[in-house]
Amino acid sequence: MTYAGDYSYSYVPKRLSEYPAIGHDRRYDRLGTAGMKGLLTDTRAIGADWKFVGQELEIAGNQFINPIDRMQAGILGIGLGIAAFPKTILQLSSPFGFGETMMWYQMSSIGVTNTPDIHKH
Repeated sequence: MTYAGDYSYSYVPKRLSEYPAIGHDRRYDRLGTAGMKGLLTDTRAIGADWKFVGQELEIAGNQFINPIDRMQAGILGIGLGIAAFPKTILQLSSPFGFGETMMWYQMSSIGVTNTPDIHKH
């Protein structure tokens, strides 16, 4: 967030483990959800959450990445996964839960990357 209170993706992360958060936040923006409420209750964001978890665990499991980034990625991935797990189970137990999850994930991911937007518009 900028000093003016606007969201910005111009921050260039210092750690590799911070890049998945850019894509995760962009997906949340596309869904119109945010924060802890989105993480804990918005079933439309399940795909965004698990994409983040997967990317973080991929970093954590890569032996060629420095140990600090790996540890941070593991903590972030496991932590968010634990937080998103209850809503995921609830959603997937509904008759069309998996299909809805995939639909919302596809919609939230259109044009989304983990790359900072360093250009001024």
